[in-house]
Amino acid sequence: MISEEQLYNLAKEIDARVAAVEQAAKAGESLPLVLDIGAGLGTVTVDGSGGLVSVDLNRDAVAGQTGTSLSGHVLRAINNAESAASTRRKTMVEDAAREIR
Repeated sequence: MISEEQLYNLAKEIDARVAAVEQAAKAGESLPLVLDIGAGLGTVTVDGSGGLVSVDLNRDAVAGQTGTSLSGHVLRAINNAESAASTRRKTMVEDAAREIR
Protein backbone atom coordinates (compact mmCIF):
# COMPACT_ATOMS: atom_id res chain seq x y z
CA MET A 1 0.00 0.00 0.00
CA ILE A 2 1.22 3.50 -0.81
CA SER A 3 1.78 5.76 2.16
CA GLU A 4 0.51 9.33 2.38
CA GLU A 5 4.09 10.59 2.09
CA GLN A 6 4.62 8.61 -1.12
CA LEU A 7 1.37 9.96 -2.55
CA TYR A 8 2.37 13.49 -1.57
CA ASN A 9 5.78 13.09 -3.23
CA LEU A 10 4.16 11.65 -6.34
CA ALA A 11 1.72 14.57 -6.49
CA LYS A 12 4.64 17.02 -6.15
CA GLU A 13 6.47 15.28 -9.00
CA ILE A 14 3.38 15.43 -11.22
CA ASP A 15 2.88 19.13 -10.42
CA ALA A 16 6.54 19.85 -11.21
CA ARG A 17 6.32 17.95 -14.50
CA VAL A 18 3.13 19.77 -15.53
CA ALA A 19 4.68 23.14 -14.66
CA ALA A 20 7.84 22.33 -16.64
CA VAL A 21 5.83 21.24 -19.67
CA GLU A 22 3.64 24.36 -19.52
CA GLN A 23 6.71 26.57 -19.26
CA ALA A 24 8.38 24.82 -22.20
CA ALA A 25 5.22 25.21 -24.29
CA LYS A 26 5.05 28.94 -23.49
CA ALA A 27 8.76 29.38 -24.23
CA GLY A 28 8.37 27.50 -27.49
CA GLU A 29 5.49 29.76 -28.51
CA SER A 30 7.30 32.97 -27.64
CA LEU A 31 10.68 32.32 -29.27
CA PRO A 32 10.89 33.55 -32.85
CA LEU A 33 12.74 31.45 -35.39
CA VAL A 34 14.77 32.99 -38.21
CA LEU A 35 15.82 30.88 -41.20
CA ASP A 36 17.78 31.75 -44.31
CA ILE A 37 15.79 31.78 -47.52
CA GLY A 38 18.67 30.29 -49.47
CA ALA A 39 20.72 31.55 -52.41
CA GLY A 40 21.61 34.52 -50.20
CA LEU A 41 18.14 35.98 -50.75
CA GLY A 42 17.45 36.92 -47.12
CA THR A 43 15.59 35.47 -44.15
CA VAL A 44 12.13 34.54 -42.99
CA THR A 45 11.01 34.89 -39.38
CA VAL A 46 8.17 32.96 -37.78
CA ASP A 47 6.87 33.10 -34.24
CA GLY A 48 7.20 30.11 -31.95
CA SER A 49 3.95 28.64 -33.23
CA GLY A 50 5.05 28.90 -36.86
CA GLY A 51 3.09 32.03 -37.78
CA LEU A 52 4.84 34.22 -40.33
CA VAL A 53 6.31 37.37 -38.80
CA SER A 54 8.44 38.75 -41.63
CA VAL A 55 10.27 38.14 -44.87
CA ASP A 56 13.46 40.15 -45.23
CA LEU A 57 15.00 40.18 -48.68
CA ASN A 58 18.51 41.09 -49.80
CA ARG A 59 17.96 43.60 -52.61
CA ASP A 60 21.17 42.75 -54.42
CA ALA A 61 20.45 39.01 -54.43
CA VAL A 62 16.79 39.46 -55.42
CA ALA A 63 17.77 41.49 -58.49
CA GLY A 64 19.21 38.36 -60.10
CA GLN A 65 16.06 36.24 -59.62
CA THR A 66 12.99 35.73 -61.73
CA GLY A 67 9.62 36.11 -60.02
CA THR A 68 8.99 32.38 -60.21
CA SER A 69 12.37 31.50 -58.77
CA LEU A 70 12.12 34.06 -55.99
CA SER A 71 8.63 33.00 -55.00
CA GLY A 72 9.71 29.35 -54.93
CA HIS A 73 12.65 30.11 -52.65
CA VAL A 74 10.55 32.26 -50.31
CA LEU A 75 7.68 29.76 -50.12
CA ARG A 76 10.09 26.89 -49.36
CA ALA A 77 11.76 28.93 -46.64
CA ILE A 78 8.41 29.83 -45.04
CA ASN A 79 7.29 26.19 -45.08
CA ASN A 80 10.62 25.08 -43.60
CA ALA A 81 10.46 27.73 -40.88
CA GLU A 82 6.88 26.80 -39.95
CA SER A 83 7.84 23.14 -39.70
CA ALA A 84 11.04 23.88 -37.75
CA ALA A 85 9.14 26.03 -35.23
CA SER A 86 6.60 23.28 -34.67
CA THR A 87 9.33 20.65 -34.28
CA ARG A 88 11.32 22.87 -31.91
CA ARG A 89 8.29 23.51 -29.69
CA LYS A 90 7.39 19.82 -29.61
CA THR A 91 10.97 18.88 -28.71
CA MET A 92 11.10 21.50 -25.95
CA VAL A 93 7.89 20.10 -24.42
CA GLU A 94 9.08 16.50 -24.70
CA ASP A 95 12.45 17.38 -23.16
CA ALA A 96 10.77 19.20 -20.27
CA ALA A 97 8.53 16.20 -19.61
CA ARG A 98 11.53 13.89 -19.42
CA GLU A 99 13.75 16.12 -17.26
CA ILE A 100 11.63 16.23 -14.11
CA ARG A 101 12.42 13.34 -11.78
